[in-house]
Amino acid sequence: MKDGKEILKRLSFLDFREDEYASLVASRSSNPFETLVATVISQNTNDRNTMRAMKNLKERLGYLTPEKIMELSDEELEELIRPAGLHKQKAKYLKLIAERLSGGALEEILSLETEEARDRLLEIPGIGPKTADVLLSLMGRETIGVDRHIARVSSRLGISDGSYEATRRALMNIFDKKDYLRAHLLLIKLGREYCRPRNPRCGECPLRDICDFSHSLKPGDSD
Repeated sequence: MKDGKEILKRLSFLDFREDEYASLVASRSSNPFETLVATVISQNTNDRNTMRAMKNLKERLGYLTPEKIMELSDEELEELIRPAGLHKQKAKYLKLIAERLSGGALEEILSLETEEARDRLLEIPGIGPKTADVLLSLMGRETIGVDRHIARVSSRLGISDGSYEATRRALMNIFDKKDYLRAHLLLIKLGREYCRPRNPRCGECPLRDICDFSHSLKPGDSD
């Protein structure tokens, strides 16, 4: 089993800014619904585009609530979030989410124990495991969201090469509970800068000596 404390120690030099993580920026508003909206919009796009879409929404609506999202026409909502791509699909899901969470339902869900809250969130169309886990972790709950970067890093390190849930559980086993959010952010940063899908920078990676993928490479396979 990999040592979570050692991994975080080695990654501590990585310099990341809050504005590299749209959901983290949204969480500073202390509005869980805004955090959820940002996380949904961030799917299959980068944080810069997500924040452009969020800026449009907040300039139009102010403090984001399910009721305000529901008041928008489908066409206006689609246009507001267009910068993030897949705007028709995301607008459809935001409307469904807003309908299910109106009247304080999100606050009620977040008052539950973590796994029960997670199960309730997963019942809502448009909220998948990653979205639920990112929201909960940013609300201070003990879980780890697994995005594409974290899934790739986890597989290459040899932490987990299984399903989303297998990877989430494996990460929760090796990291201390107090470090879950920090681990999430640092593993994303590692995946973006070093453990890239193509041309990974294995020779410069701070985890190269404990990485199964790096050990499997022949000289010259990576930069």
